[in-house]
Amino acid sequence: MMTGQTQDRGFTLLETLVALFLLSLISAAATALLLGSLRTSNQVERRSAELQQLDLAQTVLRNDIAAMSIRAVRPDNGFDPPGNLFGGDRVGNEPFLQFVRSGWINPAGLTPRSSLQLVRYRLEDGALFREATLRPDPVQATPTHEQLLLTGLRDVSLRFYRNDAWSDVWVGDAGQPLSVLPDLVEVRLIFENDRVLSISAMTGGRG
Repeated sequence: MMTGQTQDRGFTLLETLVALFLLSLISAAATALLLGSLRTSNQVERRSAELQQLDLAQTVLRNDIAAMSIRAVRPDNGFDPPGNLFGGDRVGNEPFLQFVRSGWINPAGLTPRSSLQLVRYRLEDGALFREATLRPDPVQATPTHEQLLLTGLRDVSLRFYRNDAWSDVWVGDAGQPLSVLPDLVEVRLIFENDRVLSISAMTGGRG
């Protein structure tokens, strides 16, 4: 008479290979999902940083233009007549926009200076820089603060609106009183991908 026996047996080679194959598919899918999630997260963070940089640049430009003063300054060459606003075609790395703005904070008049400062904008190697000095007529020892506002730019252009007309150039000493400023300044930022952003603001010292 035969008695039943329960036999313990392991996985066969085929079963093991099938299990490993399925495990590798699941691992590959999980890895792809993880990498895709990381890429998406990095893209979102990068895009968020770009938008923050762009928002800051627009805010700084608009605030500067809105605080523009009729206070005249002498050009860097020291020979041309003083002017209150110089802006136009960009030449190399030279400033394409220069003016004096008011509103520079000087709490309780602690330092012997006014609330005016000279502001210059320039484009260098695709980067937009803002340069501000602590006095409207700086000398060699005058502190200067330089701020990187934007990157990835190809070019910059300007327009100035006054008396129902637009002009691509404004020279503050050319034919009009120094008390006159444009009503509106438009800055067009041309990015390397050909995207164009126009930033416009009313000036603060219109005559």
